[in-house]
Amino acid sequence: MKRIKNRKKHFRITNPLGFSLFCAMIILVAGLVVGTVFLVKGGYVREMLNCAKSELNGERSTPTQEAEATPEATDEPSLTPTESAEETPDIGTPVPETPTPPPLEPETPDPEATYDPSKDPNAPLAGFTIGLDPMRGGSKYKSEGEFDLAFCKELGAYLESKGATVVITRNSNNDLGTSKRAKIIKNADCDVALRILCNHISANSSGCYVQATKKNTGYGQILIDSYSEATGIKKQSGKKNGVDKISTDKVGSACGCPCVRLVLGNWNNKKERAKLQDEAFRQKMLESIYEGLLKQLKPQG
Repeated sequence: MKRIKNRKKHFRITNPLGFSLFCAMIILVAGLVVGTVFLVKGGYVREMLNCAKSELNGERSTPTQEAEATPEATDEPSLTPTESAEETPDIGTPVPETPTPPPLEPETPDPEATYDPSKDPNAPLAGFTIGLDPMRGGSKYKSEGEFDLAFCKELGAYLESKGATVVITRNSNNDLGTSKRAKIIKNADCDVALRILCNHISANSSGCYVQATKKNTGYGQILIDSYSEATGIKKQSGKKNGVDKISTDKVGSACGCPCVRLVLGNWNNKKERAKLQDEAFRQKMLESIYEGLLKQLKPQG
């Protein structure tokens, strides 16, 4: 028997026209594969499917319309006014007048703000410095000394409310030497000084007066006239019109400004002491002394 040999079959194209058609088919298939991959990855196939669904549902949207998505609204207001805001009134329609804004109301002052007379150039005593010397501090005249100090502080506050700068020689009931008192007033460059005290005479006596050196008698007379008239306390008898002229005053001669002593009344007289300790009566005392100092510092005519 003859052996049959298996022969390998080889694909051969001997026809040139057939070979050309074969190559064209390969190129066409490769192009279809590449195009399909491009369409799938680019999302065009999905868009075409969405369009097909829209057509089936009766919608007329096109792929171009689907691609032009409306931008999301933001919180930022548009800088261009809308057409509705720019509506033009019809011809003949009166244009409304722009309303006139109401007048601005004056600002309400701060309720906590306080008036500072020392900064007011128009205050009656603005620019003046006044020295007050509460006399008779110490244990000998303890009761009266404490009153002299308290009254000087009260008087100082009142004078400051009128614009003055006030300097008080002592802040406690300790006694001070005359040289220290005079130095305090002089260093403050005071325009005028006033020494305050009460009298210690017979309990049956009463009255007020000033003690002044010869060059200060005019100042003393102005002060005692104002004080006696406003308070009703009579000028003490034995003093010429309420002025007791003294030869020297160690504080007054060394303080560098006009200085007198004002005797408010008799501390040993119970009725007069009660007046001095009465708040309403002391208000008259404060006002009268202020008026006297004002006349001394700002003489009329």
